[in-house]
Amino acid sequence: MGGTAAKLAEAGANVYSLVLTDGRRSPNPFHLERAALASLRKQEAEKAAAILGVAETIFCDLEDLKASENYQTAKQRLCNQIERFPPSEIYTLHPELDRHRTHQLAGKIVVETVREIQVNCALWAYEVWGLFERWDRFEDISSTIGKKIRAIGEHKSQIASIPYGEGVAGLNRWRAIFSDPLQNEQSCAFAEVFLQMK
Repeated sequence: MGGTAAKLAEAGANVYSLVLTDGRRSPNPFHLERAALASLRKQEAEKAAAILGVAETIFCDLEDLKASENYQTAKQRLCNQIERFPPSEIYTLHPELDRHRTHQLAGKIVVETVREIQVNCALWAYEVWGLFERWDRFEDISSTIGKKIRAIGEHKSQIASIPYGEGVAGLNRWRAIFSDPLQNEQSCAFAEVFLQMK
């Protein structure tokens, strides 16, 4: 959802990013020690966030979300950040439609926390490892696709083996072109879509 994040930041919104896990268990094309990989992933995330105009990136530094203790710690840290920065909108990964297990757990943590503490704001799910058949929000990101691609490019440890930028740009182009089967003309060049979770 980098295009939407950049668009919100350009419009004057304070965008905050909460990173739950440190990435030490991710694919490791540079064959780094796990702690070194976690440190590199943090640096990459900070550089990417700066490109998008994110006001602050908060790192929970959890090794995973599968352990019950880490799961509960993530919920508490999310709760703390919601209290610190009362949101008008929250964006998360989808707890079921995203096919990546850690992403599912992250989405579940967000949905549960928002419901438990009764946060009064919109909750949106975005696409990563699972595409939405339908959506509740269509966001034209034509003006920020460049920032999004540059931000993805900062995640060198992730794109060393897989060209995620190409895949994401292709999806965003597809969303724009095929947004409506009844349309007479293309509405924009690149788009992101979201499902409303609350």
